Amino acid sequence: MTAPAPPLAAPSLAAVAEAVVGQIAAWAARGESAPARLLGPGGEFVEWAHYPQPDAIAPASAWRFFYHAHAARQRPAAEHGHFHIFVPPPAGSAGFSHLAGISVDARGLPLRLFTTNRWVTGEVWQPAPALIARLRRPGLHDAEPSDVARWLDGLLILFADEIAALLLARDRRLAGPSGAADPARLDDHRLRLPSRRRISLAARLRRLAPRSAPPARAGSRPATAPPASA
Repeated sequence: MTAPAPPLAAPSLAAVAEAVVGQIAAWAARGESAPARLLGPGGEFVEWAHYPQPDAIAPASAWRFFYHAHAARQRPAAEHGHFHIFVPPPAGSAGFSHLAGISVDARGLPLRLFTTNRWVTGEVWQPAPALIARLRRPGLHDAEPSDVARWLDGLLILFADEIAALLLARDRRLAGPSGAADPARLDDHRLRLPSRRRISLAARLRRLAPRSAPPARAGSRPATAPPASA
């Protein structure tokens, strides 16, 4: 098994954070957001439809993603929709494996991370360690639209530790007596999201800020947050 990549140094994480926030600011300047970029100008947002259509696939890595939203009554508070991010399956297998879900609000700011059970996406199941090994070298960047793909790569890096913890919790939730994934639990429709947690981009930025920087006021929002546009 490939050994996990070593943790990124703080300056590298700070550079990733700067790129993520810079992209949000660039979209906001045009009245856009990550979801709006996938809909296109004047695009109508249809519940359950995938954006883009077909799914965005990175030609070099075969990583893929799409964005969609469930019916309003099924969404958590403040969620506009969510991204599903997939990696290629083990060699010799066809299909894809679910890495992480990222919920966002109407401005495109990340709200939650989650994992899915196998039946939800019909994925090729991979245990957490195999997926965690991919987290710090994400491969979406050459998918289209490339600005959204690179932004998602950045979020995966910034929240890699949280995603890794969720994948491990997913495996514990779906394990049988042997410790391996229980096929009956993988197909249990009562278990849609084995693990999930709230996240805050603003809080992550404060943690990465230089110690000499003045602390942000509690409850303040980044000035770069884009307006609702999707």
